[in-house]
Amino acid sequence: MFGLAETNLFVRDTVGELQEIYRYRARLESGLLRSVAELAFSEQTEETIEAARGWLADNGGLSTAELFRTMQAWAAGRGLIDKSPAHVFSPLALERIQGTIPEARYLHLTRHPADTIRSAFQLNLGTRWSKGRRERFPDTDPDAPDKIWLNPHRAIVTFLQKIPAARQMRLKGEDLLSAPAHHLAAIAEWLGIGSGKHEIEAMMHPENSPFATFGPANAPFGNDPHFMESAELRPYTYHPRPLEWETPDGRIVELNETIRSYAVRFGY
Repeated sequence: MFGLAETNLFVRDTVGELQEIYRYRARLESGLLRSVAELAFSEQTEETIEAARGWLADNGGLSTAELFRTMQAWAAGRGLIDKSPAHVFSPLALERIQGTIPEARYLHLTRHPADTIRSAFQLNLGTRWSKGRRERFPDTDPDAPDKIWLNPHRAIVTFLQKIPAARQMRLKGEDLLSAPAHHLAAIAEWLGIGSGKHEIEAMMHPENSPFATFGPANAPFGNDPHFMESAELRPYTYHPRPLEWETPDGRIVELNETIRSYAVRFGY
């Protein structure tokens, strides 16, 4: 399989519409440019990034579904993995994914709401998509936990209700990081790919991804910056925590009843 950078591909219907987003959020373009360059040229240089950019500009009328299928063909038999966070903030993105890849499998990774909220603000990702525009949530927004954690998970749960059970899996990210070899083997078996010692060992080295470090100067992003600064898998132990979050000004606030009910449902 081949794990893409964060393409944000399905937030819009066409490549041209995506490029409209990039005009005011150029940083979001890096993941798609790097993915196209890697698949088409097997390398990411300033030259291949510009070639990818030019090709996308020349094919603005291409639907994002057609672009995905083209990338799949370039992948030479490998299945594509997309983990773009924007897809769960865009109302129609999950529907576009299912319409494009009816046989797709969905791994629903969860994370403690407090950690998710803190990470979002640290990465300046307390945002949402509205009519193709990414809007920041102010640090003082009392509804930030709903917008950052609850709404995406509620959208995922609703969407997955129409997906056959065999094509979906839910897993706490904390469990995965606490016992990666065990859970990676279970994921591999679910996907029907190799789950032997050699395959699992390869999965334990995310630093070997072509997107594990910052890209060329003309497309440096495309992944979590903290990940790209140090991509190695590190020992981790999960300690259960109260369902509350610390605001940017240091206040401890209990999460609302709906968030708590979903968190308990996910095992927190």
